[in-house]
Amino acid sequence: MIGRHKGRIIMICQAYTDSRADLEDCFQEVAARIWEGYANFRGDAAEATWIYRVTLNCAINFSRRSRQKPPTVALLDHDMIEEASSETDKNTERLYRLIDMLNPFEKAIVLLWLENLPYSEIALVMGMSVKNVSVKLTRIKEKLKQNAKTD
Repeated sequence: MIGRHKGRIIMICQAYTDSRADLEDCFQEVAARIWEGYANFRGDAAEATWIYRVTLNCAINFSRRSRQKPPTVALLDHDMIEEASSETDKNTERLYRLIDMLNPFEKAIVLLWLENLPYSEIALVMGMSVKNVSVKLTRIKEKLKQNAKTD
């Protein structure tokens, strides 16, 4: 399951971390939560929706905790993360910097939108109405444009 969704998991983890070591730690934490929680996955939502929710919750919590921890040094080189990270170009890095300026809730919504999820699925993952997703995305896009002008 993690292999099928690794690109999405890495994208979300990358948006909520500042270093390679934190990205690896966040990815590992998400993988552990997925493994622990799989027995409780009832299938009420699609597998991808459940993965998004677990990943977003883990990444947001990881981000909050990592602000309080001293910096770490990477000890291992993970192939799964390397594959996705090596594809990142300058425009993508700039986009991540702009997304990083958003609050955690806005960041989650825009990341799901960048994954081309329909508004209905974003609403399901985020626990909000489809109309609210539409309104929030319009405001977030405006905020990103404004941030891009000053970046």
